[in-house]
Amino acid sequence: MFFERLVLATGNRGKYREFLALLPSSFVGELVFAPELSKLAVDETGETYTENALLKARAWAAASGLPSLADDSGLEVTALGGAPGVHSARAVPGDDNARNAWLLSELGNREDRSARFVAALALVVPGGKEFVCEGVCPGRIAEAPSGAGGFGYDPLFLPDGFDASFADIPAETKNAISHRAAAIRTLLNILGQGSE
Repeated sequence: MFFERLVLATGNRGKYREFLALLPSSFVGELVFAPELSKLAVDETGETYTENALLKARAWAAASGLPSLADDSGLEVTALGGAPGVHSARAVPGDDNARNAWLLSELGNREDRSARFVAALALVVPGGKEFVCEGVCPGRIAEAPSGAGGFGYDPLFLPDGFDASFADIPAETKNAISHRAAAIRTLLNILGQGSE
């Protein structure tokens, strides 16, 4: 399956850059950053990542008439009962620094710092076809943020097998092991693009 134009239903330019790097040219010709088409705002009222991804993909497919791809992702911290989870981007008011400070405060000196990033993808094609899948990246939360790359909780997340955060490791490495990369691999397999 090939899409000449595909809307990425996000306002997050960091995510857009990752998807540009992750999606093969055999799958999409032009990846359109949603805010460049419209100021459409979609409330993420779902209780799961998949529900939120579908809300965004359906809304943008309807508004643009183009196939739309959306992801909803979050960080699940074991010692916090899976929080912030689906509310990761809205855990506290403010920017990424505020959310990272909140997370470190919540964790305190707990020994169990295991966590995982989860991403759900929804692809909606006008005319009724919908595809959904998830990807996971296990890891742990660092004692302090490090690195200048990435976005969100990346400066605190140490993926399994690494002593450096998502914000420290090269983008190419992150894009090979991340939750988003895992979800995209699954989606491409579903659509018959698995050899890419």
